Amino acid sequence: MLTAVAAIAGALTIGAWILVSWGSQRRQPWLMAPLALAVVLLLVLGPAGWTFAPAVLLAAGTFAELVVGSREPPGLHTADPDAALSTERWAAAVAAPFRTALSEPWDEIERPQLRRRYRRALEREWGVVDRASLLAVVEQLWEELHSGEDADLYVDFTAATLRGRPHPDAPRERVVRLSAEQVARLRAVTGAGEETPAVAIAAHQWWRSAQIIRLACGGATLEWLSRVETRCLLHRTAADLQRRYTSWQQLAEAFHGGYLLTYAQRGPGWERTWTALGLLAFDPASPWQRLPWDMPLERVPYEGGLPGALLS
Repeated sequence: MLTAVAAIAGALTIGAWILVSWGSQRRQPWLMAPLALAVVLLLVLGPAGWTFAPAVLLAAGTFAELVVGSREPPGLHTADPDAALSTERWAAAVAAPFRTALSEPWDEIERPQLRRRYRRALEREWGVVDRASLLAVVEQLWEELHSGEDADLYVDFTAATLRGRPHPDAPRERVVRLSAEQVARLRAVTGAGEETPAVAIAAHQWWRSAQIIRLACGGATLEWLSRVETRCLLHRTAADLQRRYTSWQQLAEAFHGGYLLTYAQRGPGWERTWTALGLLAFDPASPWQRLPWDMPLERVPYEGGLPGALLS
């Protein structure tokens, strides 16, 4: 009887450990492999009662990974550092801050481990709950980006304020008070010296192309978009954005300013994404430092049911 109970407990614990270790995509939980091996050996060689000791330790380590792993600080990770240049990889780099904030590989379009996160985030931030609502939001973002004139954003370093419209059709300007750290970050990103009192970030609204790419990756991960549709959306968005800016630095300026302006209320995960933006802007391993901005991007013919605004 004791052997049967120990075998069931050991199997459940090892199964939970394997699932958590695989899902976390971290090296640390796999270091508990000797405990799993000890459980198996004690079950085979006996006495069975001793299997509970490594099983309890393995269960405690697995639970700790669930807690600690989810709090891993933002970090630059890539699924394939030696991957060839491609339009999909370039597009994924545009939205890299969102994945870097989660310490997840920035260069994977579909990421099954993030299904639950995508469901929660898309519903909380956009009200997206299915394919239809996803396509509606994508089309709305696309139309907002392509309507009216460009929206400029003004950073007053002396007054520590940021001022501008989130998008060209916004009825009024928004003013955001900046912390000392945010002022320092914006000076570094824009290259403004201490003697510069203010700067303007032109056409900042195009950073929202990263939001369209994030929605596309979420739609692909949740299987709301086919691979052909996802590829079409990524290619159209990437080609459009590449024409608007001349460098990754210009995107970094717009992303920083636009993110501060759009998420002034500091919602869930704000600090993590802000930290990730700093990594993308300044870390030598960042795709914003390594990928050529002006690389040739592939255009693909449309096949499928994406919003009409993206097909013209």
